[in-house]
Amino acid sequence: MKSAIVLAAAIVMAMPVVSVPSVADAQVLIGRGRSAPARRARPAPPRLTEAEENQLWDAQSEVDTIDGQIADVRAAGETQGSLTPEQQAYLDAQAARRAELEAVITRLEAKKNR
Repeated sequence: MKSAIVLAAAIVMAMPVVSVPSVADAQVLIGRGRSAPARRARPAPPRLTEAEENQLWDAQSEVDTIDGQIADVRAAGETQGSLTPEQQAYLDAQAARRAELEAVITRLEAKKNR
């Protein structure tokens, strides 16, 4: 009889322990490592479309051209002594066009750098 008890004890001790987690254990395991809320990734800055990039380059190029034209007319006016009314009207029109282009450039560069 003593050997039967020893044999039963040896078999019980040799068996692997199997445990079934309860619902409370599962909830704890799922929530582990989630104490801090996940940070949302910052969205990438909006890129300019190809048409907007072309518009930006064209506007910058045209501003350079207008600056050259204005410098030429002012140089001619200095050579003559003063500007004629036609030259002054031309300068005013070019300055207005340049201001429009600068507004476009400013808007597109602001969008590009956001």
